[in-house]
Amino acid sequence: MTFPVIGFGDGGIIPRGRAAIEASGSGFKAIWNAWELRGMVVLSLSIQVFLIFIGNRRKHSPGAFTTFVTWVTYLMADPVAVYAVGIITTKLTKLTELSADFNVELSAFWAPFLLLHLGGPDTITAYALEDNELWLRHFLSLLTQAGVTFYILLMAWNGSSLSIMTIGMMIAGIVKYSERVWVLWSSSSEQFRNSIPNHASILSKVAEEQKLRVAEGFKVVPHEVIEVREAAMEYNLEDSDLFEEKGNTNEMYRSCLVELLAARGLVTIFQRLFADLLLSFQDRDTSLAILDGKDFRVAFKIIEIELGLMFDVLYTKAKVIDTWWGTARRVGVMLFSAVILVLFLLVEVRSNSYSPVDLGVTFLLLGVAIFLEVYALAFLMFSDKVACWLIKSKRFKALKRIHRIKPLQKRQRWSRKMSQLCLLSFCLREKHLFCDRLLKLAGVDETIEKHFYKTNKKVTDNLKKVIVEYIKGEKSSWNTRGSKILGKFKEAEKLRWSIELEFDESILIWHIATELCLNPRNPDSLIPSGQEKRIQDNIGSYIETGTLLSRYLMYLFVFHPYMLPTGIGRLKFADTYTEAMRFFDELKSIKGKEKRGKEKPGFTCCGLNTKQLCSCVITKLKSVWKQYGKTDEYKVRDACNELRDRLNTKLNMTIVKEDKSKFVLFHGCLLASQLEKFNDQEMKWEVIGMVWVELLAYAAAKCKANYHCQQLRRGGEFLTHVWLLMAHYGLTDHFQIPHAPSITELIVT
Repeated sequence: MTFPVIGFGDGGIIPRGRAAIEASGSGFKAIWNAWELRGMVVLSLSIQVFLIFIGNRRKHSPGAFTTFVTWVTYLMADPVAVYAVGIITTKLTKLTELSADFNVELSAFWAPFLLLHLGGPDTITAYALEDNELWLRHFLSLLTQAGVTFYILLMAWNGSSLSIMTIGMMIAGIVKYSERVWVLWSSSSEQFRNSIPNHASILSKVAEEQKLRVAEGFKVVPHEVIEVREAAMEYNLEDSDLFEEKGNTNEMYRSCLVELLAARGLVTIFQRLFADLLLSFQDRDTSLAILDGKDFRVAFKIIEIELGLMFDVLYTKAKVIDTWWGTARRVGVMLFSAVILVLFLLVEVRSNSYSPVDLGVTFLLLGVAIFLEVYALAFLMFSDKVACWLIKSKRFKALKRIHRIKPLQKRQRWSRKMSQLCLLSFCLREKHLFCDRLLKLAGVDETIEKHFYKTNKKVTDNLKKVIVEYIKGEKSSWNTRGSKILGKFKEAEKLRWSIELEFDESILIWHIATELCLNPRNPDSLIPSGQEKRIQDNIGSYIETGTLLSRYLMYLFVFHPYMLPTGIGRLKFADTYTEAMRFFDELKSIKGKEKRGKEKPGFTCCGLNTKQLCSCVITKLKSVWKQYGKTDEYKVRDACNELRDRLNTKLNMTIVKEDKSKFVLFHGCLLASQLEKFNDQEMKWEVIGMVWVELLAYAAAKCKANYHCQQLRRGGEFLTHVWLLMAHYGLTDHFQIPHAPSITELIVT
């Protein structure tokens, strides 16, 4: 028989186990009380350092990990800082004059730094556009946290030098947080729209001046002259004398300067697009004058710079730091923090006995505060806007020094990639997850697994060239969905039914047909040999264009359907996906039965000699490798052949259309069979490639500006670049303001 071990405690005899638990509990509580505030302050500091590095990186890094980590840290930043301020308030409330503690007073010095953290880093003010609309909430938070910090200052005030330093850091924190609130307010949709000047503002000013002069008794004669496109003359620098020592200037460097200055001029005009405002035909003529004669690479580079500038305006503190006052504030806060660091080191450390850990946290706060301002100045120095200002002011020596540190042509302003998704590869579902059954029970298996079938491809120069040439040759491309290229060839007229369907159906049908044409029964027939090299190059170019755009639009269709014209694409994709899954599952079942029927009963390797046994094992391994060791390319090719064999495209369309789930899959096979009947392979792939170009242009023009802005924080979408390029050539429906007579001067007599 055993007896419980007992011991003596403060309240009498208690079980020894309970005493141990209470002792360990009190120890944990003491550790928590000692390190809670320190941990929260260091965590808040770490979040600020992390955000300042990754905030601008997401502009050109669209990875899921980068997006997720940025989202988590952005959401954690404010609550962690507010929680730490609450801990400081609680400690000071419990503090009395008889129990004064230097370490608690030092922790009160940390409160202004947390207010500084609430101001956020300069590289990220808003994670999404919706955060800009919450500026009023942040304004109330500014008032609240500034009041709490002032309360902490009063509670800890003792007239010492540390209290005076706290006042200085509190002012810096309020300024920093006020900057964030102002940026959020100025980037909100309504204020951003109101900040863009009206087209009629210049003309109205001249009219007001005319009325004023007439009222004063002067005789005013309006002198109407021909419009002068000042912007085009100012930013089209090919033949200007802008560059000093022109002969010694590197051609690539000079091209970068031209692109930067052209983008600066165009973004001031086309920022109206991002606010859903109308443009005038004069704006179109200005952009055409700037882009006239430019290479397709230069055109896309200008668009890239413009979108990079818009990202800075919408998601960073660019509006604040790109001014003289903004730069002065950063230099002031940096110098002020450095002075406080020196004073704290010379005065407070020597005269008071602080905890070494608290001293370390304080020095870390001061050091990181200085580092954040230095990084903000470096971020400003290497920004495109400063480069444009240096070019305009002809400060080429300073620009060359910056160029040596961070070359202009190597700056990443977007991901330069386009995501790809193959519907057939997704339907085969060969990439099983370890928790596949659990995901199915939760009903999120498709949502999670589709990310494993998404790939990224670099936007090639060939694709850029095809799109620029198409846009230059169009007058109203946004109204076409493939009809122009189908009307070019008599044989392609019979395919017109495929583009007269709803837009989402056309994408699904043409995607399936393109995959079938990419995977013919004879792979060598994809690009026929024995033809002229020019023809082979043309076929290869159209194949690349059709493949990239087909899988890119399918990616948008699945991941970002809101960027495509309004429809019920989600439901139709789900129906098509379900039918394709059912088809391939039935096919696997049939093949499994056929394979089991062909196998000899009682087949075994027992009783065989060593040589026969090895041969049997090798045969089995070859069979397994043939079945499961195929690459995705071969699996998709086999699936395409099975679609050709088992879907009868000679059936009546109306019969199949009654079953909506089979409608798209069947018509994709029907379209592929019609395309494969083309005798001219170059014509067939030209039709496929250019149909996808027209579908892309139509989708880009119909997408709302707000959705284009949202994608800038995810590395940018190629669709957005095409949209802005089309706007520069006047191919969107934003150009509705006609030319107005321009009065450039008044003759007063």
